Amino acid sequence: MKTSTVIVATFLALNSTVVPAAQQGVIADFEGNLAVAQNFSSHKATTTLVDDTPGGGSEAASKTVVEAKAGARNYFGTGYPTKPMDLSVAEAITFWLKTDIESDFNLQIHSAGGNAMVFRISTIGSAGQWKQFTAPIRKFVKPQWSKGTTDLNKINRWQLTAFGNGPYDGKYVIIDELVIAGSVPAKKEGVVQRGGPIHLKGVQESSTPKTPPNGFRRLFDGKTLNGWNAQARIPVRNYPGAEFRWELKGKALEIAKKNTGRWTIEDGAIVGGQEPPGSGKGAYLVSEEKFGDFELMMDMKPDWKTDSGFLIRTLPGGSPGMQILVDHRPQGGIGGFYGNGIAGIHGMPFAVDARYDKKGNPIGIIAADPKSARVELSKKTYDVLTYAANVEDFLKVWKWGQWNTIKVRCEGRIPKITTWVNGLKIAVLDMNAIEWENYDKEACARMMGRKGHISLEVHDNNFNHWLGNDRWWPGAVVRWKNIFIRELD
Repeated sequence: MKTSTVIVATFLALNSTVVPAAQQGVIADFEGNLAVAQNFSSHKATTTLVDDTPGGGSEAASKTVVEAKAGARNYFGTGYPTKPMDLSVAEAITFWLKTDIESDFNLQIHSAGGNAMVFRISTIGSAGQWKQFTAPIRKFVKPQWSKGTTDLNKINRWQLTAFGNGPYDGKYVIIDELVIAGSVPAKKEGVVQRGGPIHLKGVQESSTPKTPPNGFRRLFDGKTLNGWNAQARIPVRNYPGAEFRWELKGKALEIAKKNTGRWTIEDGAIVGGQEPPGSGKGAYLVSEEKFGDFELMMDMKPDWKTDSGFLIRTLPGGSPGMQILVDHRPQGGIGGFYGNGIAGIHGMPFAVDARYDKKGNPIGIIAADPKSARVELSKKTYDVLTYAANVEDFLKVWKWGQWNTIKVRCEGRIPKITTWVNGLKIAVLDMNAIEWENYDKEACARMMGRKGHISLEVHDNNFNHWLGNDRWWPGAVVRWKNIFIRELD
């Protein structure tokens, strides 16, 4: 395969009206972190970001144009690699296609070792029109050229190939919204570890706002988003002066800025989610006010499998800043720290997971397995803290599926930050004493300033990342209420 000439860009969002949000998952996601530079093609071609998309679809799509003298007489294929993903519990793949090719196509899914399965479609009679296709997984077949049986648990590439009606020189293919549709029941040998809303029977929760403690005042009125601004989640430098890992420019940046998340008020709480649900697109909700030294407390209620939290002393866009973790997901840290744009400083007192019933539904929180292949808690992330709570003490105070109160104290030009959950001291991070690769305390202090904003986070999830849906379960939300602050300066 020859690599296409490309314009670096991002695309792909879910159309929440096509598949129920709780059953969606993106197969091809170039939002924020990846570019169409990863596209490959069977013959010389150019792949770009275009705003020609299906009605109600995303704001950009991937267009591949075959070169006029590419020699694509009998077939032409275009596709993308992925991190290994599990399609064994998927019912189907849906995608949008627009092309001037009237031909048969194969949607191919590949696993390691040259193994593939294909599903046949036709664009005869629909040239130049957007058309959505559904490819049931059970109807994929093994082609003669496949070397062996495809491992649906470890799909690492997908491709769309036209064949049988060439030549294809000078033709184009536009693809949008390649997503998983539905899931099958849990396998006999295990459970599907689900996420999403947690509902506890018999638990009565008051929606009456609390009264701020002495010295504190409200930052959220319980009825409107007055005093808060929704902001897009735009990649930032890893540390002051660093080269961008993923810099958005031009059209890609314009598109990214338009998605500021889904922020609503329900029962006196701010509810944050991806927009559209299941799209993998994160965002921030940022306070208009700036704060220096302060104590901040608020009630939080995250769904299981949400990678959330809030940033303090941020810039107006919601990041960079020091994040207080509310990673309510496998291997997540709650009350720990992550330096967004601050050298990626990562401090975790412990890591959590969930226990599940026989149907695969989460029913409580537990300590994470320290031997897991995806462990984030390590000696490095633990030792960066000057205080760390014991996970067993945390599990005694955390209320599964109910409101929990988090508190943070931030004090100093180069701050010392302390967190509590339901009154239990969780962690202390002294940014004046940190030793961490690429961390320059003075440069970071200048970048953050003596005062900064508070930023509630809905994380994006690049579905090619190893966390995938575990970072943000499709349709999941996080809730915040009774947000109070006491300024110390």
